[in-house]
This record gives sequence, C-alpha cells and structure tokens, in this order.
Amino acid sequence: MTQPLPPLTSGVPVTDKTDQTTTTDCPACHDHKASLSFSKDGYDLFRCPDCDFLFVHPYPSNATLIDFYETTYRGASSEFYPKSFSRRWRGWWRSLQFIRYVRGRDVLDLGCGGGFMVEAFNRLGARASGLDISQNSIAYARQLVPQSQFYCEDLTTFRKRNLTFDFVFSSEVLEHLPGPTEFMETLAAITRPNGYVYVSAPDIGHPAVPQNLPSWSDICPPEHLQFFNHNNLLMVFRQYGFVMEKTMKSRTPAHSVIFRRACS
Repeated sequence: MTQPLPPLTSGVPVTDKTDQTTTTDCPACHDHKASLSFSKDGYDLFRCPDCDFLFVHPYPSNATLIDFYETTYRGASSEFYPKSFSRRWRGWWRSLQFIRYVRGRDVLDLGCGGGFMVEAFNRLGARASGLDISQNSIAYARQLVPQSQFYCEDLTTFRKRNLTFDFVFSSEVLEHLPGPTEFMETLAAITRPNGYVYVSAPDIGHPAVPQNLPSWSDICPPEHLQFFNHNNLLMVFRQYGFVMEKTMKSRTPAHSVIFRRACS
C-alpha cells in the first residue's frame, strides 16, 4: 500500500519563506493547487494535497538541465564509462526478467546511458536502440554496441521521428525530468498498441523512505526533480492510455513497474 508523504521534520521550513500564499497547478493530477512543502539545496519543493505528488517548483530551465547532462554527465567519453564492467554485468542479469517482452521485438532504452541494457537486450534476440540527451554517454554507447542505433536528442525531437516500439525500457529517468508531460506524451507516441513500458524511479511512498523527508538522498535537485508514489504514478499512466501489467517488489525505495499500452 502506498504510504502518504511523511510530515516535514527538517530542511528549510515553510515559515522561513517570505510568501506563504504561493500555489501552483499540480503537474500530475492538474486538478489541484500544490503548495510549498520545504526547500533543499536552493530549490523549493511543492506538494499536491490531493494526489501527494512532490516536485521542484519552478523547474530548472532547459539551459540548466542541458548544461548538467549534455556533455559532462558522469564524466563519460567514447572510451570510458564509470563502473562499465559492473554495469554490463548487472545489465545482463537484469535483462533476463524481460525476455518475454524483448525477444524478437523492437526495443528502446529511453535514457540508455552507456548502452549496457541495449547490449543485453540484443543478446536476448531483441532489436534494441537507445536514446539519451548526454552526448558523452551516447559516444560510449556507440562504441560498445556499434550495430545498434543510438539517438542523442531530447524527447520532443525524438518523438517527431515517428518511430514505434514493442517495448520501452526506462530506468532512473523519470525523476530527472521537469514534469511528467513530455515523458508521457513520448511514451504514448512511441509505444505500439498492446506494447509495454517498464519504468523504475524513486518511490516516495515506500516504507523505507525516511520520515525526515528532506534527508532522503534521492531528493537532490537539480538532478532529481519529481517524486511519485504508487498511486499517482498509476494515475499519470492511466491519463495516457496505459494500464499496469506487473509490479516488481523492491526492498529499496524504488518503483519497478511494467505498463501495457491499451488499444484505443
């Protein structure tokens, strides 16, 4: 069962802010006004009173995010990716649970990093491609898996290619994005009817999340910008025509969910 967000016990309290009346539309449910919950690392985090969605407001500018990710993320290059050996090993073992979704199918790793899951899916008989905004990560991926197609561009640009896939894999991407809309519009556009999407992201409703919420290491703006619990994650996917196929249990505070795109 999804746990409600714990009360604020540390961080910058709301009473320290000069304007306590500021509210903004919730990017997840769109029906309610979210208000300031706490601040961390110079960023304000707002919380929706209805769906419990927690998010940075205002989101960082596109220029800030591009500067953060595009050319220096993780210090990768065409010849180097940190912890590449262990990432390849973990990618292979992780891929095995998706055999029935990827074998003989068109697959996209959305947020592919160095291409380790693309390599693993190909070994299982998939036709896998990768997408990432990080130029240095894509440079490494192209060296690692030269037979696969990799795209270095944002979601909106990629969506305009009109490519579709049977299975979209997205691990540790959603929390980095400034809102769910562009991500969900892209998934709806690129996932074939009855195709599947796998999503992993921090789960703020998990029992292992500390009661002292601002102390949770996953709340680290501007790297992580939005935080879902189980209920509001399913709500957002339903808005775009997806139904939950399977939930994989996690001992750590993380979503691990497969969705199916329903036929219209």
